[in-house]
Amino acid sequence: SSGINAEWPLRPGNDGLDAEEIKKFEKTGANSYGNSDELELAWAHKAFQHTRIYFNLLCTVNCTKLRLTKFDDELYAQFLVSFPHAKIDVIDENKLKSVAAKRRWRNFCYTFEHHVEDYNFGTLLRLNTYGDYNQENTTLVPRVQFLAIEVARNRQGLNMCHFGKPLKGGKQDTVAAEEGQERESEKTAQEEGA
Repeated sequence: SSGINAEWPLRPGNDGLDAEEIKKFEKTGANSYGNSDELELAWAHKAFQHTRIYFNLLCTVNCTKLRLTKFDDELYAQFLVSFPHAKIDVIDENKLKSVAAKRRWRNFCYTFEHHVEDYNFGTLLRLNTYGDYNQENTTLVPRVQFLAIEVARNRQGLNMCHFGKPLKGGKQDTVAAEEGQERESEKTAQEEGA
C-alpha cells in the first residue's frame, strides 16, 4: 500500500551502557540487572528520543499516509478485530490497564511476537491523541500496543490535528522530520503524475 515508510527509528540500544555491560546483559539476561540505574537511564533516553521523533513526524507528515512498520496493515486489521469498539482518541488509562484489558492486549501482543521487532519494549503512549507528550498525557505500554493504537489513530486521521505544528527538539529531529516531509511530497507528486 502507498504511504511514507518511516519504520520506527528507535530500538532499545546501548546508550549509557559500555561494551562490558552489554556483554554481561547478553550473557545473563535482564534478571541479573534488577533496577540498574544505567539501564533505566538508557531506556529513559530512548523513550524520550522516540516520543520527540514520532511527534515531529506527526507535525510534518500527513499521518494517514505514514507507515510505522511493514506490518501496519496487519496490525490495523487485527486491532479492528480484537478491539472493535475501542475508543482511541482519548484513552481511559484505568480501562487500558484493567485485568481484562491487559489479558486481551497480551494475546494481541503475542500475535506479533515474531513479526514486530522488540514487540514488548516499553514505549510511551499519549492517552489523549489531541495532546502532546507530557507526564499527565502518557502511559507505558508494550511497543506493539503503541504501534497498533497509533496506526489506528493515523489511519482514522486522528493525529492530523498535529500536522503543521512547530517542531520540538533539536536539529536532528528537524532534519528527520523534513526528510519525511520531502518523501511525502515526492510520493504525492508521483501519484498525481500517474
